[in-house]
Amino acid sequence: MATPKPETPTTSKSKESPSHSQQRKAVVEDTLLLNVVQAYFKKAAVVLAVWATGYFRFSPSWLLLGLVVYVWKERHNAAKKNTIAIAQAIARDEKGVILAKVEDLPSWVYFPDVERAEWVNKMIDQLWPYIGDYVRKLLQESIEPQIRASLPSSIGSFRFSKIELGDIPPRIGGVKVYTSQVRRDEIYMDLEINYASDCNISVQVKGMNFGIKNFILRGTMRVIFRPLINKTPLIGGMSVFFLNNPEVDFDLTSLANAFDLPGLSDMLHSIVQEQIAAIMVLPNRIPIQMASNVDVRKLKYPQPQGVLRVHVIEARDLKKADIGLTGKGKSDPYTIVTVGAQSFQTRVIDNTVSPVWDEAFEFVIDERDGQFLNLVLRDKDPGNKDDELGSISVEISSIFEKGTLDEWLTLDDVKKGMVHIRAVWLYLANDPLELDRQMSNVMTQVRDLAIDEDSIHSALLIVNLDSALDLPMIEKNQFVRGKKTLAEPSPSAVLTLGQTTHESAVRAATTEPRWEENFRFFVANPSLQTLEMEIRDTKTKKTIGVGAVRLKELMNAEQMILDQKFHIKSDEPNSCMYMTLVLRVLTPESNPEWLESEHLYKDDSPEEGSSVDTPTKAGTDKAGTSVDTVPTAGHPDSTDKTAGSDIKSETIKSVSSSPASETEVRQRRTGPPPSAPGSSVSVGEAGRFGVGRIQLTFRYSLQRQCLVVVIHKIVDLKPAEGDSKGLADPYIKMYLLPDRDSKSKRKTDVVKDNLNPVFDQTFEYGVSTAELANRTLELTVKNETGMFSSSQSVLGMAMVDLSTLDTSKATTQWFDLAPENSAKATSLESDV
Repeated sequence: MATPKPETPTTSKSKESPSHSQQRKAVVEDTLLLNVVQAYFKKAAVVLAVWATGYFRFSPSWLLLGLVVYVWKERHNAAKKNTIAIAQAIARDEKGVILAKVEDLPSWVYFPDVERAEWVNKMIDQLWPYIGDYVRKLLQESIEPQIRASLPSSIGSFRFSKIELGDIPPRIGGVKVYTSQVRRDEIYMDLEINYASDCNISVQVKGMNFGIKNFILRGTMRVIFRPLINKTPLIGGMSVFFLNNPEVDFDLTSLANAFDLPGLSDMLHSIVQEQIAAIMVLPNRIPIQMASNVDVRKLKYPQPQGVLRVHVIEARDLKKADIGLTGKGKSDPYTIVTVGAQSFQTRVIDNTVSPVWDEAFEFVIDERDGQFLNLVLRDKDPGNKDDELGSISVEISSIFEKGTLDEWLTLDDVKKGMVHIRAVWLYLANDPLELDRQMSNVMTQVRDLAIDEDSIHSALLIVNLDSALDLPMIEKNQFVRGKKTLAEPSPSAVLTLGQTTHESAVRAATTEPRWEENFRFFVANPSLQTLEMEIRDTKTKKTIGVGAVRLKELMNAEQMILDQKFHIKSDEPNSCMYMTLVLRVLTPESNPEWLESEHLYKDDSPEEGSSVDTPTKAGTDKAGTSVDTVPTAGHPDSTDKTAGSDIKSETIKSVSSSPASETEVRQRRTGPPPSAPGSSVSVGEAGRFGVGRIQLTFRYSLQRQCLVVVIHKIVDLKPAEGDSKGLADPYIKMYLLPDRDSKSKRKTDVVKDNLNPVFDQTFEYGVSTAELANRTLELTVKNETGMFSSSQSVLGMAMVDLSTLDTSKATTQWFDLAPENSAKATSLESDV
């Protein structure tokens, strides 16, 4: 059998019919005619402007101003077109452009550990048409309705009138995979992204078109594959983000071209760059869940590796940017300090080339490897673009290795100039006792270094804002039968701590919004500060709920973490917000006990031979977390040190515990089912006396000279005799014996109809360490009863001998409740 001869591909030119050729010729002629007409009217407009200036006796300065703007725009457009042409040429034929222009070599040429990944580019090129269809559907079906819902009704319609990603796909210039200083259950990969597109995207608002084209993006993207698991798909999840702000450039089209003027163009570019940073420049990242048992919250918001405190002290020998007629001049310098998407600016010092700022800034560091501390010095020119006086970049990993960097650094891209900085790496500690020492150190630095006391802090508060429940409806301005109608709000959450305020995204038309956002606050004194919560309706601009959390409660919580629902005062009595609050002390000292292991994956059926490391040995990995020295609660290898107990705290959950399933998370959000209020938590037995058990935390504050007692909760409380519902309305009364007066009395709030009440309330007793040895804490669990009620009033008691407790550190223990007049509470010998 003869092998069929393959058809020789023919070019489109050979296939063209005479009619097609004539059509193309006509199109070219029309285009040439259009160009001639456009050039004529442009020149006519210039002549008309000159004539109008003389006829109406305008100042010639207007002509000069117009000439300056025109020349700037032409030069700016020419430079931009050249940049875009080169970038697009590299995307089409990298090898040819490299041979012609060697200064734009990709990183794989310079660095031997960066590999070329041409096979990836070939795959992306083949997938690009399908990616374009997916992005088009995503923008039109998902993004467009969300934007339309968030815009004011006065703006009217919003839609994408044109979505063309073009024919040029992104290119991967180089790939670097980290094989050292990483855990066995994760892979770190850096990708050099070069996207020089010929895209054209337009939006229409109220009949007016705005658009961008020739979008360019360059930067280093990090992809973390974590955790690796022993089941398909072998990778539990991914995190994608830019380590530093990528370079962004684009052209404007339609009415948006009016912004292509000095000042406006820079402002628009900065806005676009800020939006990109808000999505995927650290600390923001895009998580991708690939296995069902992976905790997405920890994947998206892992605990930071540390904090970098930067003290910008002074500079010298800076360039004279403002030159006068005599040839002498000075500058008005200021410094912009950035790490990733975080940016700060010093004040402007007028008329000097040796400014002294003495200003300090603090940056939360999520990934120290690959990130840089960038300083850009500029000369302030009101009304004009600020001149650059030099810049310098320092690897954060090098500061981490040294602990402290205190040096004069020579500025790049200028002939002369130096800047003096002092950078200190701060670890995150979960020990409340470390707070007293660091608060003293902060005050010493403020005094010795003469810096603003509000610029450096002693602690970091991490807020994982999850959701809200049972928010009130809002009144609409529409009347039905003489009454106002109700509608669902479009809520956003506003969190405020001191002078810092963060606002969440808007969730349209819902009384149960899910935000799933992360915020960080620097804290000066957790003992005195309060996190204020406010929920606003973006449609009516009114506040629909408020709440507050005292940070002092976090200091006394286990691992300084609160994972629970927080009550919101609103028109609905059951309104609440579900958040996880984590407090960490900033310290220059390293302690392996403070490092935490985040278990992202919960394996329901562990098998031998797993590829995931079993935590058995203390150590530090790339992310700055440690491997457990003891089995962790909820981990397959964990053991329960509390005899006969299987308690899962719903209100305080350690970061080191394994992630909860979707059912557990939903139960924490919504609480127990309505049909079984106050239902019992399975603990085996209700204590040795069958009355219940109480969880307490004790800590002694040397700074305030007081004993801190936190009453967390009670489990398996015995129902009150005579209660018609078979439940109780418990509260706790407490005395520090031998005193039994009003100064020694403390009392919690009442929890209605519950046998497993959660209090989470903090109390303090002013007492010296010497007196503690002779003190006993008496706790009485009482049932709130009416005047004529026959229900039981005392439900149980506990006596705690404080001389037996180690109050040098925060200690959380369970105690058995005993019947009235027979309290002999003993701890279960298990710190929670």
